[in-house]
Amino acid sequence: MQNIYFYAPNEIDRKVIQEDHTQWTGYHSNFMAWIAQSYFYLKQAGLPCQITEQIPDEGILIADRNTLAEDYPFLDRVMLICAKSDQEYHPSAHIHIVYNFFNWYRDRNTIRNPYLLNHWPIPGLISRNKERLSTVENIAYIGTKSQLVPELNSKTWTDALTSLGCNWSPVWDRTQWNNYSQLDVIVAIRRFEPQAYLNKGPLKLINAWLAGVPIIVNSESGILAHQRNDLDFIIVNSLEEAIQAVEQLKNHPELYHEMIANGFERVKEYTLQPTLKQWLDFFKNIVYPTYEEWKKLSKTQKRILFIRRYFDFRYHRAKARLTKQDYEIGTLKEFLEIQKQYQLAKS
Repeated sequence: MQNIYFYAPNEIDRKVIQEDHTQWTGYHSNFMAWIAQSYFYLKQAGLPCQITEQIPDEGILIADRNTLAEDYPFLDRVMLICAKSDQEYHPSAHIHIVYNFFNWYRDRNTIRNPYLLNHWPIPGLISRNKERLSTVENIAYIGTKSQLVPELNSKTWTDALTSLGCNWSPVWDRTQWNNYSQLDVIVAIRRFEPQAYLNKGPLKLINAWLAGVPIIVNSESGILAHQRNDLDFIIVNSLEEAIQAVEQLKNHPELYHEMIANGFERVKEYTLQPTLKQWLDFFKNIVYPTYEEWKKLSKTQKRILFIRRYFDFRYHRAKARLTKQDYEIGTLKEFLEIQKQYQLAKS
């Protein structure tokens, strides 16, 4: 079986990749999420994994988009798999890993060659203390301040929560991002205005389900793609609706418990073992067969593919910069229609 090389060119990355990834250390990056955790769990499962500081002479190489940065080499002996996360596609990559359903659905038949995989569950997650029962007091956002919608930093928001007998308890400290023990409701909103956020996945939703905490969200494609019923999450489109959602959870304990129970049921397909199986199947059924076919291509054929990917990358980068807001709103409407068709097909 062909070795899989995991790209760790930086000293700090090489330290991170060799850690025990069953525990949360507070270190957060796309490298940690997609390369270090993948190496840890896939190697444990018996896949032939090897850390490399540089691009190998030949073989299969997996790297995250941030590590690859603005370097776009033509690779004719190495098949690159890029874990795209919330970044752009990479023209040197023959395969991309994405975790936004619509991102995959839109690009699945293109030269970008995306495959939809689960994000690894957050390591060392501490679930909500069951003794809190239906208490709704601590309302939290988990993440960085720059990603939070500005209205939730306002006095209007905090005063409204106080009047409901609640506290605004955002968790900015990265070392505590795994700790949901005293949290009662998660608010995960980047903007109230319609925005597709095509590069963002459902990780905040998955973590809330795992932790047993109801979550309030906005209309992001990465989250909406996972909606199966009204108990999965509460969607709001304004500060007033966010306040009403907290009040609804506060005043209706039965709804609160139903959302927790539903979350525990929904999250079963995103826990460690199903996620590991999905990744193992990806390498067995997609990566290895694709690599064997890729090796049969001539150097000229590989170069033509690279050139096509490079110009596709430059075109879409320019398009996103020039028409970012209209593009996002338009694609959100398109996504909602696709999601409707997809759900009807499944039913």
